Amino acid sequence: MRRPQLGTFAVGLVFGTVTAVSLALAGGMIYTEGQLGCVLALVGAPLALALIYDESPKRWVLALYAALLISVFIVLSDGVHGGADGTMPIGFDLVLSDMGRHLRVNSRLGFGTVVSFATLVLPLTALMLAQAHQRARTEDEDLLQELAAKLRREPGSIVVGEFDPRKRSMVENRIGIRTNDKTYPLSDAEFQKETREYTVRQDTEKLGVRKSDVVTREAEERMRIILKLQGTDAPDDVVLFSHRGPMTIVEKKVALGKSADDES
Repeated sequence: MRRPQLGTFAVGLVFGTVTAVSLALAGGMIYTEGQLGCVLALVGAPLALALIYDESPKRWVLALYAALLISVFIVLSDGVHGGADGTMPIGFDLVLSDMGRHLRVNSRLGFGTVVSFATLVLPLTALMLAQAHQRARTEDEDLLQELAAKLRREPGSIVVGEFDPRKRSMVENRIGIRTNDKTYPLSDAEFQKETREYTVRQDTEKLGVRKSDVVTREAEERMRIILKLQGTDAPDDVVLFSHRGPMTIVEKKVALGKSADDES
C-alpha cells in the first residue's frame, strides 16, 4: 500500500519541478523581449482557476497546470517565430476549468506538486531573470548604438533614417527618447517603410560589340522613424534609453545631427 502513495507523491514532485522550470524560462523570455502583456496571461489564467475551486488540492494543481501550459506555449512561440505569446492557451484553460469539475485530485499529488514548485520557482526565476537582464543589456546597447548613429533632428521632429524594419518591434517595445522636459516612447512614433530597388548589370564584349544584360534585380526594405515633438523644437541632444516596463536598462546621451533646414 505504500508504493502507490510514494508514486503519487513522486509524480507531484516531478510536475511541480517541471512547472517551476517552465515558468522561470518563460519569465526570462518575457523580460528579455519586453512583452510584459504576457504576464497577464501567465498570472491571470492560474489565478482564475484557483478562484473557481474551493477544494484545496484540485485548486493548486489545476492552477499550476495552467501556469505550465501557458509558460510552455510562451517558450515555444518565442523559439518558433521569435516573439512571446501568451494568449492562445487561455482557451485550453477554459476547457480545463470545465473538465476540472469532474476531476479528483489526490492530496499526495497536490502536496508533492506544491512543495517542489514552491521550493524551486524563486531561485530558478531569479537565475533566469539575472541571465535575461544581462542579455537585455547587451542587446539594448547594440540597438541604442545603431539608433544613435542614424538619429537627427528636423523641424519639430526627431528622425531615425535607414533603419532595419525587422527591428521595429524591438524599437516600439523597448526604446524611448528623453529631452530636457519630456519623455517620448518610440511606440508613439510614425514608422514609414521604404523600398529601394537595385539592378545589377553585366557588361560583355565580343568581337568588338559591347552588350549589357540585366543579371539580377534586388529590393532592399528600410524603415524611417519619425517622432513628433508636439510643437516644440528639437534640442541639441537627447537621451536614448531602453526599458522593460518602468525599469530602465541602458541609457545613452546623443548629440543630434543638423538637418538641411537647420543649416539654411
